[in-house]
Amino acid sequence: MLVAMTIAGSDSSGGAGLQADLKAFASEGVHGAVAITAITAQNTQRVAGIHALPPEQVLAQIDAVLEDVHVSAAKTGMLYSGAIARAVAKRLRDERIPLVVDPVMVAGVGDGLSLSDLADAVRDELAAIATVLTPNIPEAEVLLGRTIAGEDDAMEACRELSALGSEAVLLKGGHAEGPTCRDILFHEGRFIVMEHARVPIRGHGGGCALAAFLAANLAKGHSLEDAAIRSNESVRHAVADNYLIGHGVPVVNPLSRLYRSASSHVVSEKVLGAAREAACLMPGDWVAQGGTEFVYALPSAREAGDICALEAPIVSRGGRALLPAGVAFGASPRMTAIIRAAMARDGGMRSAISLRHSPETVARLTDTGMRALPIKRVSIIDGENSTDTGLNARGFVPDAVFGLLGPEERSEMYLLGRDPGEVLDKLRKLVE
Repeated sequence: MLVAMTIAGSDSSGGAGLQADLKAFASEGVHGAVAITAITAQNTQRVAGIHALPPEQVLAQIDAVLEDVHVSAAKTGMLYSGAIARAVAKRLRDERIPLVVDPVMVAGVGDGLSLSDLADAVRDELAAIATVLTPNIPEAEVLLGRTIAGEDDAMEACRELSALGSEAVLLKGGHAEGPTCRDILFHEGRFIVMEHARVPIRGHGGGCALAAFLAANLAKGHSLEDAAIRSNESVRHAVADNYLIGHGVPVVNPLSRLYRSASSHVVSEKVLGAAREAACLMPGDWVAQGGTEFVYALPSAREAGDICALEAPIVSRGGRALLPAGVAFGASPRMTAIIRAAMARDGGMRSAISLRHSPETVARLTDTGMRALPIKRVSIIDGENSTDTGLNARGFVPDAVFGLLGPEERSEMYLLGRDPGEVLDKLRKLVE
């Protein structure tokens, strides 16, 4: 099995440091070896203490691993002191191992993770043996001794950092301003700009995860540029799928893609089973115009591709409801709008079924003690339907929303639930 090594500090909250590195390695199918540089006492709000190991103890860990294990790539994270950084640089100088150098200086919570002599050691010795140097903008400013303002300046900064000796520089744009996050890779005299929508959080562990993804992809034999592009996509998902474990900054999720894959199977099975049962329960005249849709979203759904839907809607045949096909990811724009609005109010509300709406159905729903809200309007934005679901301005998620939808003004109702089973329970109440 391929092995990558992280030389980094331990984060007691498990969100950053070598803990994040090991999760990123595992998500790429790479075994992680470690050399601990420092033990931190930290949580999602602050760094309470740092105990750095003696440089000789850090080297002893590296020696123990390298004498027994073939390491295909390595990364450095929190090195804390110039003494540790110089010792690591000297030890790895003659090893033919792709090396990612992440010059960690400040924790995601904002507290310092380095002594003042670290920057000089990175500049003078560690950068020179790096395959790729991965500073964020504040770290790059410390290494260069100047501020970085704007993208042209960021590109010039990449050139200056590359002159320290690394084969490539990946300047992370998470600390810049604007709606788009732009990471800049400078390699062999050319730039590759990787951009995606900025997630408006100060995440914990994103920089560690990116460097670890890079090391894992280099260990797998990808070219440096391909590894950077793959790692950028992986960390985008990790940051977007962040979660809270405490009262401070959220933790990024390097295992996001594995969780998604596991969740996708479960979500698909639940939608298919529930849709089959719904087709048996529903009278044919309850089928929505154009067919009844049934959806269930992944926990972190942001777009249609994150929502499992029927490949073909439930239709009415001979007065009965019929499910003609299976399920696939990619919900209709209308169902996507409904689910995303529900999840924005309550992240657990991830499933819905569409029904033909009538005053009688609303009366049945009210009689069972369930609550419904009207859909206010449908507008056209950039050629696509945009539904004002009626959910956004209320302090609760109702059991159903209903109203006229689309240019054809279909009268539809959407039963909502936390999962397909809850939606089925509500449908049973209506049918009974």
